[in-house]
Amino acid sequence: MKKILFIVSLFPILALAQSQDQNYIKSTTYKTEGAANPVVQVTYFDGLGRPIQQIAKGQSASGKDIVTHIEYDSLGRQPKEYLPYANTSSSLNYNSNAATDVLSFYNTAAYENTMNPYSQKLFEVSPLNRVLKQAAPGGAWAMGSGHEIKLDMQTNASNEVKRLTVTTTWSTGKGLYEISATDNTYYASGTLYKTITKDENWTSGNNNTTEEFKNKNGQVVLKRTYNSNTAHDTYYMYDKRGNLSYVIPPLAEGAITQTILDGLCYQYKYDSRNRLAAKKLPGKQWEYMVYDLLDRPVATGPALSPFGDGTIGMNITEYDAFGRVTQTGWKVMTVTEANRNTWQGNINAGTNPFTLGTYDVLSKNYYDNYSFPDAPSVPSFIEGQAVSPTVKGLPTGTWLRLVYTPTTLYGATSSTLYDTKYRPIRTHAETPMVGYTRTDSKLDFTGKTIYTKTYHKRTSADPEIIITDNFTYSAQDRLVLHTQQIGTGTVQLIAKNTYDELGQLISKNVGGTDATGAVGLQKVDYNYNIRGWLKGINDVANLTQGTNPVDLFAFKLNYQDNDTQSYGVYSVPPLYNGNISETFWRTNSDNVQRKYGYNYDNLNRLTNATYQKPGAASPTTNSYNETLAYDKNGNITALTRTGEYDDADYSLEVDNLAYTYHADNKNQLMKVFDSTNNTNGFKDDSTGSSDPADDYTYDANGNMTADTNKGITQIVYNHMNLPIKIVFNNNSSTKIEYLYNAAGVKLQKNVTQGSTVTATQYFNGFQYTDGVLQFFAHDEGYVNNTVVNGNNVYNYVFNYTDHLGNVRLSYGVDPATGVLKVLEENNYYPFGLKHKNYNMSQKTYIKNGGVVVLEPCNSCAKTYQVKFNGREWQDELGLNKTAMDYRQYDSAIGRFDSVDVLAEVFSDKTPYSFSFNNPVFYGDPTGLCPECEKNVKNPTAGQSYTSTGGATYTYNDGQWTRQDGQLAEVTVTATVKKKSSEGQEGKKPSEGGTTLLFGLIKNANVNSEGQSPLEVYRENRGNPGYLPNEGKWDRIFRLMNNSHIEQMQDFGGGGYNMWGGYGRALQAAKSVQAAEGTYSVYQGFDSMGTVKYAGITSRNPFVRFAEHLSSFGQKSTLDYQVMEGATNLSRQQARVLEQTLINQYGLEKNGGQLINKINSIAPRKWGAYGL
Repeated sequence: MKKILFIVSLFPILALAQSQDQNYIKSTTYKTEGAANPVVQVTYFDGLGRPIQQIAKGQSASGKDIVTHIEYDSLGRQPKEYLPYANTSSSLNYNSNAATDVLSFYNTAAYENTMNPYSQKLFEVSPLNRVLKQAAPGGAWAMGSGHEIKLDMQTNASNEVKRLTVTTTWSTGKGLYEISATDNTYYASGTLYKTITKDENWTSGNNNTTEEFKNKNGQVVLKRTYNSNTAHDTYYMYDKRGNLSYVIPPLAEGAITQTILDGLCYQYKYDSRNRLAAKKLPGKQWEYMVYDLLDRPVATGPALSPFGDGTIGMNITEYDAFGRVTQTGWKVMTVTEANRNTWQGNINAGTNPFTLGTYDVLSKNYYDNYSFPDAPSVPSFIEGQAVSPTVKGLPTGTWLRLVYTPTTLYGATSSTLYDTKYRPIRTHAETPMVGYTRTDSKLDFTGKTIYTKTYHKRTSADPEIIITDNFTYSAQDRLVLHTQQIGTGTVQLIAKNTYDELGQLISKNVGGTDATGAVGLQKVDYNYNIRGWLKGINDVANLTQGTNPVDLFAFKLNYQDNDTQSYGVYSVPPLYNGNISETFWRTNSDNVQRKYGYNYDNLNRLTNATYQKPGAASPTTNSYNETLAYDKNGNITALTRTGEYDDADYSLEVDNLAYTYHADNKNQLMKVFDSTNNTNGFKDDSTGSSDPADDYTYDANGNMTADTNKGITQIVYNHMNLPIKIVFNNNSSTKIEYLYNAAGVKLQKNVTQGSTVTATQYFNGFQYTDGVLQFFAHDEGYVNNTVVNGNNVYNYVFNYTDHLGNVRLSYGVDPATGVLKVLEENNYYPFGLKHKNYNMSQKTYIKNGGVVVLEPCNSCAKTYQVKFNGREWQDELGLNKTAMDYRQYDSAIGRFDSVDVLAEVFSDKTPYSFSFNNPVFYGDPTGLCPECEKNVKNPTAGQSYTSTGGATYTYNDGQWTRQDGQLAEVTVTATVKKKSSEGQEGKKPSEGGTTLLFGLIKNANVNSEGQSPLEVYRENRGNPGYLPNEGKWDRIFRLMNNSHIEQMQDFGGGGYNMWGGYGRALQAAKSVQAAEGTYSVYQGFDSMGTVKYAGITSRNPFVRFAEHLSSFGQKSTLDYQVMEGATNLSRQQARVLEQTLINQYGLEKNGGQLINKINSIAPRKWGAYGL
């Protein structure tokens, strides 16, 4: 177990390193079983108990202290929040010169000579202390620059906001409230709260402005944005119980009719217990929910058959006594609103209409032991670590059905073994046809992975592949070295990372056989601006840097600091709100610098991308331009594209597209007409002069089922709305078929063309074609396999990726000559089509006699098709789509084929849009919410976040439940899907988790929970929603922050998927994961030793204790202790224990002794937890 020593000192204590003339709290976290090299933090307080300085000992790259200066104004507010800086020593002593030292630290070239290394707030002169302006660090965003986020609080005017009302009528036959909408009046003046937010690009008028109107219940009734001073309104309508009933998006203009509601709006119906009973998303049929007696959803539908046989049924979920999902399935049923009521009545009466038969089961989850079918034998030790034989409360295994036919029960079993600290140290996944993969991990005292061994074997006839990954960390627990070895082969360098004083990744050596990492095949450099936004990968001006290997790729991003004037080429306006104004790139293929200049509308949607070649005799070529227009929902209405020739004297328009949408469901694309009649880019089935017929059809769930432009006559989907069969030209001998497991992980793709069937198998990052291993992934690229004389011959390939994870250039060593060569270069239009006719040559590893050589092979079959957004490009049979995790994406038209699973989170946008129509800034590799944190896609029980609408989402019982905000109490079914390259545990090998952090400190201005503004910020650091007084783009950049030292990088780099910068280094820490629960249970004792308070925390308990002690309430008088053995718990375990204490001692308000305000678990749910 971790040994943590808490020392709370308000008076000098002798023989300590910190200053003895200051009040302080010192926290020591031990990293080994001994006392060597602990993590030490000291927070100094002033006479009022407010933190004034925080010091993290030795946390800079050179081992110096990291200091955060904190200051207050005369009213006790924090108008400035300073960035941390590296001290000149490592003494933990209070630095009385911190206010000037932080200014000196940042006033250097390394930090852009920043004079204001702090964010700053301008408060309203009133007792409310409301924020009127918020400025970010950096001169361009300083207070008074005109590029602050501006806020204004008002009330509504008359005739400004429609008063939309909902009428509910109870339907006994349906068991829910029917709803209807009217919009015949306006809110009276002064009856709504109005908040106006102007982003950092705002200059005048209403553009770049968001207006939000709330009623007296705090519910958002209108969100209004502007584009070209035209209002885009999203209305939210609530019933008399406060439940959200309708969301009316911007495109639903004019009178509200049922046609408008069904085609464009979100509709919700509730039962007598205020549970969501039915919902309808735009373009989709009504969906129904049935609940058990504990209000957990047990059935949702109608759902398509998992087997693609055309039948309809319900998705079923079963739970154990502790609320854990034990089994899921799908059952053929006639799904109607009336039947939903009947089923709900059956459950209320104690009868279960959803009992799963043998062939209805799709998945099973196992807990507490290893007595399930095909469970692993439990060894005594794994890599020298004792294995825990007792795993009560832990997930131990999963069975996932391979969805073939209704009468086949092939399944994949995965299991997890734990050490005696209940940390996963072995995962084993075995699947019919694609073999097994086992990963054993060696962990250190704090849970960091020292090395992993991965064992993979496809069939009994195949050799077992053993891959060893070793990880080395700095004294600050940052990953500095990652090497890999296949079997007993040569150790390969994956990456050697170098950090600046504040923990940002500034360079890495990649590839090669120098196991020390001193020399790599490439040295990749990164730089950032003062806000932590990624500015560059290598130097686009010069690919040769000293004695380092010549850079093969360089990339640069501009935001507000455009340098177009120096290039004398097409000029775009500087952008201050985080949008990227320019990107530059250069490769060693031809050593030519290229760039895009970007224009956006006032809703941050890309409208124009202009291609240029700075430094050329004719720098503006217009060769690969892309221009777009949108409707109010963000549906693309027009797109033009030039291409084919990288020539300054000639540009060819390859696409001039006009989009036609359904008359009622205006989000559903019906036809695209290309007037150029050019088959490059988008390939139209018309002549270029007219296009009378529709191109696309859809099913009842909004999935595209036919595309005449590509010759697709049928697309069949499964219960997760994933395609399982695509038929071309009504020919059963020309098709693509997909096989998934029950979690939606793609396991196989069969391409049939005549009598030839090509099968591609996917398993945990290992990819096969017709049973022959082609490659497997590593953290910087992939390992290519070539079979020579029956033996596997491996060659390492490394990828350069840009800020969005797009694979831009792949390189490897020619085994014959030892020379580094480029295998492939990819350059993209913003929406994902590849540029053609420059730097198109390709090389591949092929067998030549008895050896492997690297040869040009432009016409060879391409096995590694990971391209745009880091996902698989599918060009078989002319499909030409990218397989994002949840949906298929067509880069020629910039849209997805299916409705977003999380469409309700972004109800003001079309559910088919890609990356919010800002593909320069956002990646969208999952096909879900582009700006959500990673774990929203792979959530854990109890996880929560706040959406852009201010709603709180909590994940429990296999679904997200939404409360408050724009969408009140709406339940969103979220089936957790994993990529085909991921393991059965839902993590890529490269995904990491927690490491030792030091956090922000608290102050005395606490909220009702005893949290200071800084602690609220820290707790919500990964929250996809808005923090108080936070602007849109600052929130987005905060989400990108992946720094180990939380304060080092207040905002992330340009591009949500941060594939350069520190986030990439963290990703490379392959198995550094949250291997144990993070919650502790603690008690508060009064002076007589009586238990007066029970609490849980997922943070360092010491921090929580300090918050209570400075809250100036009754909690500040108690002595706090963590319960013996009550650490490293899951949230559910902690809540059960907390409620057990509450039941034992009683709440004070109910005659007991605890000062807790509420129960941890609602009494009606106690039975489910054995309370």
